[in-house]
Amino acid sequence: MSFRPVIISLIFFILITSSVFALDNKNEAKIVKVGNTPAQPLRSFQMLSAADTCFARMDSGLVWLINGWVWGNELYKAYIDPAVSCPDPYPFTIIAVNMPMYFEAATPLDVSVDIEEVDNISYPGCHIPGAPLTISSEYNLSVPTGGGLFDIWIMLDSPVVVDGPFFAGFFISNVIDTSVHTAVITDSIPPDSCECFNVWDLEVGLVDLNANPYYNFPGRLVLYAAGIPGGDSSVTQPDPAVMLLAPDVGDTLFESVEVWAVDTSGSEIIEYVTFAYSEGGIGGPYYELGRDYDGTSTLRDGVNPAAVNYGYNYVWDFSAMTEGQYTVRAASFDNKGNFSMDYRTVYLEPTPPLPKITSPEEGTDFCTSLDLTIVCNDENISLMEIYRHVASLDYSVGLTVLAQNSLGDDNGDPDDGNYAANDEFGDYYCGPVAAAIAANLWNDRGYTSVLTDTSGAIDIETLAENLAAAFKTRENLGTYDDDLYAGLKTYFAAHGDELDFRFVKNPSYFDLRRRLEDEQSSVIIGLSGDPGLWLALDGFDGWRQQDNSFFIKVSNPISGTLVSYAMRDLTGYSEVYIDGDWQAIDIMVSFVARDWTVTQTMVGFDMDGSNGWSFSWVPTGIGEDSLTYFRASTKDATNIRGNDVALYRYSCSEDYMKGDFNDDNNADIADLMFLIDFLIKSGPAPAGGAGRADCNCDNYINVADIVYYMNYLFGASIEPCY
Repeated sequence: MSFRPVIISLIFFILITSSVFALDNKNEAKIVKVGNTPAQPLRSFQMLSAADTCFARMDSGLVWLINGWVWGNELYKAYIDPAVSCPDPYPFTIIAVNMPMYFEAATPLDVSVDIEEVDNISYPGCHIPGAPLTISSEYNLSVPTGGGLFDIWIMLDSPVVVDGPFFAGFFISNVIDTSVHTAVITDSIPPDSCECFNVWDLEVGLVDLNANPYYNFPGRLVLYAAGIPGGDSSVTQPDPAVMLLAPDVGDTLFESVEVWAVDTSGSEIIEYVTFAYSEGGIGGPYYELGRDYDGTSTLRDGVNPAAVNYGYNYVWDFSAMTEGQYTVRAASFDNKGNFSMDYRTVYLEPTPPLPKITSPEEGTDFCTSLDLTIVCNDENISLMEIYRHVASLDYSVGLTVLAQNSLGDDNGDPDDGNYAANDEFGDYYCGPVAAAIAANLWNDRGYTSVLTDTSGAIDIETLAENLAAAFKTRENLGTYDDDLYAGLKTYFAAHGDELDFRFVKNPSYFDLRRRLEDEQSSVIIGLSGDPGLWLALDGFDGWRQQDNSFFIKVSNPISGTLVSYAMRDLTGYSEVYIDGDWQAIDIMVSFVARDWTVTQTMVGFDMDGSNGWSFSWVPTGIGEDSLTYFRASTKDATNIRGNDVALYRYSCSEDYMKGDFNDDNNADIADLMFLIDFLIKSGPAPAGGAGRADCNCDNYINVADIVYYMNYLFGASIEPCY
């Protein structure tokens, strides 16, 4: 049985320096040089905090292994003064404790850590561990086969703030086999007495490792802490103010979700954000999902290169949980122990009625019929409905244009030529300008609250300036992803509250098309590379090119024009070709009016999934190269609906002999008469669609195609295009 709870309550007054109840095995410890072997990480968390972390340690480095000393079910203590290694340390926020150890073989290792006050009173001239400040959870670690030297980091459950020296404790609760030859480590400079302690037996009590009757360590025990120095305590920081960006209140979530948060306070001492959930309402209890110590987000400014960072986030896979209502919580903590919490109540559907169109692959062509194969992981589905939505080969939502450098004026003269280098801000405005352009689409669709504030109706330039303030664009000289998303939600909630927002990381070309055209949302995309910038998506030009790229149309805030760019999908991400470089599309942010509806035409259903879900659609009345979205839709017993959408092109040109318009497998005079009948006398279209009548491939169907076909029959031109 572990004795730690008893030790914690007794340790502040027990100090044993005699040989009473000595354990002979401790006398058998051997000293071995550490050497140059690098330490491997063995820790309870993924990473420490970022650049402002300081290691509060008293030792001078790893020199000696005290081999065979460690048995397990024992506690180590070290006196630590952060002022020795950290400039301007106080108040010092302790976040983790480390004790390097050496093992010759694999072993389980059950570890927790603690922080105690320093007791300078009980034994004058000797500081010993005093009242406990915190005890961490226990972590069950595993030393891998072969053993080795390990940095064993254990995170505190909550940061502890101290204003002076403290004791750090490291407790090993399991018994370790002696064959593992477990060693703690010291430096080569013995400290003053009363600085490094070990407890392995309640009756023996607290043993000073550098002054005891068993074995005096040749140096200071290497046991230290990581934390955040507070510096000048007179400098005040705002309290944390966390905001959950995703999910939203009332969302129904399928299988997994990215939980995304931002601290909006502007505090420079935010230490980390925790993510947790409870079953049912806000009341809890809560179960922690994870912590993120790096809140760095991507800054896109339209001027400088952008590197991708994800802010405070956690990908939550709840596929093994029970369906029902849950509450998601984010909590941000600063290095003084202040915190803020935000909540979203959602519905989890771990095994959703989520169909997936598996065949044919999205973006492929079909001719005589489209044969869909669909899978669904919910066994209780009794009906699969199929809907159709006509798409456009050339699609545009009709975005306006706005040049970012016409905004952001700081001296009352927007035309003075002062830009980024001269304390003007417009050159950094790609985020607010792209968002204003996309939001203006909803004003054009009748949602006039988008262009309204307390003074009444505003123009798009004023909206861009308002969004720049909401996004903190001026103060950051650009727009961070999480500030943009938080600013959109906050600003438009206060201006009509008619829009819903969603995001997709690393979207594909088809993700963009579905969101902009099939769902009729407005869309902005964030690019990394040089420069990092935001663009408002206007539409699409044509279809797949020979190199498998596509063309997208955007309203570009830098140029203030509508521009077409090539886009290509690669494995796991997509890119846009701008000014001679391919730049990755890292994020798509879309917004749609809550009451906006898109008409979908139901074309069929499948009521029997015993042999798999499928649907066959025979095209009628559509032209060559026409595009269509097909939506597979399901609903389970609780009326939760799942959908999957795929876009296909109707193209029969590759399935017919060129010039064979009557489908008799010959290209001859009969086809010429068929073509004349179609063009002059409104006869039937060529087999495969009217588009095949474009014999000369000039994108027009007229008498010139008849002339071309006649020349072809008499050997004066090459074969028709289709």
